[in-house]
Amino acid sequence: MSGALGWLGAHLEWFAAARWEEFLPRRPFPPGPLLELLGLVRLLDRSGRLSADAPLSSGALDLAERAVAGADFVRGLRRADELFPYHLNLLALLELLGRPQPALRALGEGLLASGAGGHAQPYKPLLGRIELRYFLDRGGFRAPAVLPDVATLYRASLPAVRPDVLHLTGSEIYAWTHVLFYVTDFGARRPLLDPAELARLRETVRVLLAVHLARGSLDLVAELLLCAAALGYGPDTPVRDGWSALFRARRPDGAVPSPVHRPGVLAGLTGDKATAYLFGTCYHTTLATALAAVVRAEQGAAPEGVAGPRLPCAAPADILRWAAATTAAPGAARACEVAPLLVLCVQARDLRVLAEVLRAAEALGCGEDPVVRSAAAYLAAGTSRPSG
Repeated sequence: MSGALGWLGAHLEWFAAARWEEFLPRRPFPPGPLLELLGLVRLLDRSGRLSADAPLSSGALDLAERAVAGADFVRGLRRADELFPYHLNLLALLELLGRPQPALRALGEGLLASGAGGHAQPYKPLLGRIELRYFLDRGGFRAPAVLPDVATLYRASLPAVRPDVLHLTGSEIYAWTHVLFYVTDFGARRPLLDPAELARLRETVRVLLAVHLARGSLDLVAELLLCAAALGYGPDTPVRDGWSALFRARRPDGAVPSPVHRPGVLAGLTGDKATAYLFGTCYHTTLATALAAVVRAEQGAAPEGVAGPRLPCAAPADILRWAAATTAAPGAARACEVAPLLVLCVQARDLRVLAEVLRAAEALGCGEDPVVRSAAAYLAAGTSRPSG
């Protein structure tokens, strides 16, 4: 964690929208990266690991105060458009961390009470309403009567309705992870989740972690490790492998590169252009890694896995080798690898490789597993001959 925090502190100036926009594309919500950083500062403050007057915290809060004092922020707040919840959230985090903005808060409260933007209405997307309710509750805003509490909203959300992990898209995984961030307040509470629900959610985390480790998607690996910590998921193999991957990918300066980072591109840049490229392609994964580490530490455990295995590969040839070896000697493979491999095959629409993994699953005695049954049904439908 210290390496990530040191890198974020050393690059604090790049969280300012004006500095970002010198070399990087303008964000829909210009203080967006800074808002993410304040979320981390709030968790560090909550856990007692970094006080609000520490250099990283005070520097981030100084930048945030300057951001909300700007005319662009006030105009954006008054528009009450799709970015309105993020304006409220930034004001709430400033107040939680000791820098209240009473005039702007009053403006936001008035707009919220008037129903501006209709953000709380039942026809708005569910994830947005959960996010808004979480921001309002955390910031002490009075929620509109039409907006149910988080427990009610959760019951209709993606994690609660038991999605088929074989067919989750990238945007759905984003929704799945972020609902859990908000419902658990980043690991501070789990009252909405009974033991059976927790077990089911942890199993989904396990499968998705293995899938995205195989793909090398470190942004999602970090966010899924945050979910694992928030759900109290112990140091199982995928969790250790996930931390191993992040530790291995970490640069000597403490940054964790995102999937879009290209060392060759960075090598061809100098000065501020190089720093901007490094920041733009590393800040989010580094922040997500730090968030996951803080929540895991709050649960009483440090991240593990410094010496773990290398990233597995999602290539069809590697999966076929696994399937052949497992079918020939079922005891030599871990049954827990079946579901992630099935997800990779189904999402690649590779029926030939899928058939081999299903054969291996039968050899392992996993034929009645729900994910295996779903994959088998998909294969049967995909290979059936059209009638007539």
